[in-house]
Amino acid sequence: MRFIQKKLSNEPTSLKEKRSTPGSNFDSCNKNDIRVALLLEQGYLCAYCMRRIDNNLNDKGQPNTNIEHFKAQSNDETLRMNYMNMLGVCDGNKGNAKHLQTCDKRRDNRILKIDPRKKNCEKLINYQDNGLIYSTHKETDIELNEVLGLNNENLVKERQNVVRVTRKRMLRYSKKKKGNQWSKKDLNKEIKYWTNQKDNRYKEYCRIAICYLEKKIARL
Repeated sequence: MRFIQKKLSNEPTSLKEKRSTPGSNFDSCNKNDIRVALLLEQGYLCAYCMRRIDNNLNDKGQPNTNIEHFKAQSNDETLRMNYMNMLGVCDGNKGNAKHLQTCDKRRDNRILKIDPRKKNCEKLINYQDNGLIYSTHKETDIELNEVLGLNNENLVKERQNVVRVTRKRMLRYSKKKKGNQWSKKDLNKEIKYWTNQKDNRYKEYCRIAICYLEKKIARL
């Protein structure tokens, strides 16, 4: 999970117009416009697991990106049509058994306190080199595991692979130095690589790479 800076200026015009139309509701909104805005805002990563999401359709003709309402929708159309309450998420392994589902599909309408719209979300979350995500804050750790299912086997493997890629990339720095020591400059250069976007896209699971590198810096 990474911090998502929500901006009202990113709200699609069609949503603004629909909200100002008497009798309108979320179901009548142009969902494609909303998905495009969320994808650009989030760098094409799921708001919860950081899997790649896009605006394509799956083999069933359904969008690969779902629109999540962070605060439960209930029957409050004002809340349902509030762009600042919307996040783009993956399919959450929809169709699988509940214990195999992730993100909003696993969550349903359960309340979440860990909020990707708040910058401190990144400080509450840690990663092990083996790909596991955890928090030293008990309530947050429960939400990561039980509510969002972010230690799903496939997600752990994907994050573990990012750590392997990061280590491999760092070899090009250590080979240039005696003792294979990485400098703070080297590590910060690599953090920049994982922080920057390319074609409006962040790299999948970028936060685990950044956290891994930040730990290296802290040990210097």
